Amino acid sequence: MTEGAFHINPADLPEKEIWFAMGYKDTVPEERIREMVRQLRDRLVPRATVRYMYDIVPAEKLSPRRMRMGGVEFNPEGIICSYLDGMSHALVFVGTAGVEFDAAVKELNAEGDIVADFIADSIGTVLAEASVARMEKDYTGEETISMPYSPGYCNWNIREQHLLFSLFPEQPCGIRLSESSLMAPEKSVSGFFALGEKLVRQPYHCEICKNKTCYKRRDAK
Repeated sequence: MTEGAFHINPADLPEKEIWFAMGYKDTVPEERIREMVRQLRDRLVPRATVRYMYDIVPAEKLSPRRMRMGGVEFNPEGIICSYLDGMSHALVFVGTAGVEFDAAVKELNAEGDIVADFIADSIGTVLAEASVARMEKDYTGEETISMPYSPGYCNWNIREQHLLFSLFPEQPCGIRLSESSLMAPEKSVSGFFALGEKLVRQPYHCEICKNKTCYKRRDAK
């Protein structure tokens, strides 16, 4: 099991990633919103301690809808399983923007600015995703590594997050999982990267996914 923590310089957190998490995708917000993003980024990001934990476990695709990781069977359904041919291992992970960021956002929420709250939520999303990027960067194995996949996306039932957490110590990185599969701190992530010598890394195919509200969605042209 590998774990780590790091801080991010606000200037190193790209504004475009925050805009994308806000739903702007390929458009640019008006200057008033861009300035709010910069101000809130500079205020909140220094408060965050991004944490992550991962392990590399044996894994295999069992059927077009099922797989096994670390001896535990999962049913991520057809979209994710279609990317797993050649998987022999998996890098299972959790990551979080941290309790410190959570506290900073609650202080902001008390000020009653709903636009600021929305921007802060998007900043937290980008911070949590930064933990995933760090884990992918940390991986130095020779096997091909896939895109990351998480419960709740691509028709993967969010309740299987409990199965995923069974592969970690209790409350990894301080993350608590509720009975309804919600994580706290709120800005936390979990999932896996498929690994394999014969694995072919494929981009997300959003055009075949039914989750129209996914913030990462890139619509087919």
